[in-house]
Amino acid sequence: MTVSGSRRRPLVLRLSLTAAIAVTVAGSSVAFASPAVSAPMPVRTAAAPAFTAGLCEGTEYTPSEQMLDISGIRLDHYNDGNIVPMYGTTDRGTSAAVDAPVCGVRDVDGIAKSEWMYCTDFDLDPCAGVDENGLPVDKHNDEMGATVPSSGNPDLSADDLAVISWLLQNPAKLDGVVSGNGSEDARSARQTLVWCVSDYDNPLMADFKSLCDRNIGDDERARIVEIMNVTQTLDLVRKTPATGTLKAGETAVFTLNTNMYRKPINVQSSAGTELTVCGDNAKATLSANQLTVDGRGDAPTAVDLCLTAADGGDYSVTASVIPDSVENLHWNTAGAQCQVFASFDTVRPALMNASASVGYAAAPTTTPATTTPATTTPATTTSATTTPATPVVPIVPIVPIVPIVPIVPIVPVVPVVPGAPVPSQPVATPAAPAPSAPKQATGPRPVAIDGGAAEQNSGRNVAVAVTGLGLVGMAAAGAVALRRKRS
Repeated sequence: MTVSGSRRRPLVLRLSLTAAIAVTVAGSSVAFASPAVSAPMPVRTAAAPAFTAGLCEGTEYTPSEQMLDISGIRLDHYNDGNIVPMYGTTDRGTSAAVDAPVCGVRDVDGIAKSEWMYCTDFDLDPCAGVDENGLPVDKHNDEMGATVPSSGNPDLSADDLAVISWLLQNPAKLDGVVSGNGSEDARSARQTLVWCVSDYDNPLMADFKSLCDRNIGDDERARIVEIMNVTQTLDLVRKTPATGTLKAGETAVFTLNTNMYRKPINVQSSAGTELTVCGDNAKATLSANQLTVDGRGDAPTAVDLCLTAADGGDYSVTASVIPDSVENLHWNTAGAQCQVFASFDTVRPALMNASASVGYAAAPTTTPATTTPATTTPATTTSATTTPATPVVPIVPIVPIVPIVPIVPIVPVVPVVPGAPVPSQPVATPAAPAPSAPKQATGPRPVAIDGGAAEQNSGRNVAVAVTGLGLVGMAAAGAVALRRKRS
């Protein structure tokens, strides 16, 4: 990069700035904060009263009240629509010497926005210090004018602008340290990467060229330029099932197509679901809600995302990302001998969004309703069974009383004893003289009740009554006494 000599400060001052880059090689990784899209200059309707500005993201020390006080000449600059520098990334700088990047505040549609500003001229003054009156000063405590919006850094090529814009919108690595705005180390890494682009050919950067080559060499810069020049796409469709619903517990597959490579894409699914990268997606990783896809060029890469839901209902997957653009940067400077700052515009995010949904049928938990009626039915059936139980009146063991009927045949069991005396009372005259000897039994020889043999005397129309062990029979010819005889 060529820079006019009139903009260069004396070597001793430039060397003092070189120390700032030393902090970039130490540190820890941080999460990347979602950027937003650039907004036009606000149209002010009323001047803001004095206020205390908020801190920039990831500030790790407590700036002084004077640094945050926006009043007096600083308030005038603010109300004019300019950014007001407040403090540097570390507390090592004095009021006049501020370590880059610098936190500044500006008005955006009536809201004070504090943003980190990154230097794009390694050997020029930040011009972000403040004197006792709150006026901006350079390293010599020379009073400076307001830090006003700029169209960019005229010493940067279109490719340089594209790469710096990408670096301020995406995390990148500097010897393992992840760049970003969230910590001093992450900001130092980001600032160094920016200088590797804006000042790679600056003689003062000679000692750091190997660091730049390792982390953002020609190939990586070419890859980033490709990304910035392609038509960026983001598309999300349902893959399995293409139509219809799923049963609770089954897996739905969605396909995300994008060519925004190595850029965190925010991917979310409905509550109560689990979302994972599935299938052959070696180039995609999902960490928390951040999906990163590796690749280069204009052609999009397809990434399968699997969703599982345990309950019935409609569930969705959404993907959102801010497309990379040089228009996403806000540029400003305080004069020819001062840095041109580039900051990521943190307002009016113009997100690219994509979404798809799937329905899950309600779980068979409702089916138990069928079981309940089933339980009720048996209860009814049981009572029905109880009714037939009544007929089971085997209680009619009275039927055993019927065996008494067989006793009738047993009646003849008792044999008549020959020659037994007949009652003395008068009896009806027999139709025929009584035989001197008993008649032979006409039926088979019965068995006595107690197991002995018995003889039977029978005649026509005999009525038998049983009384204890003796039976008295009444016949048409007269009364016959029966006695049991054991054999």
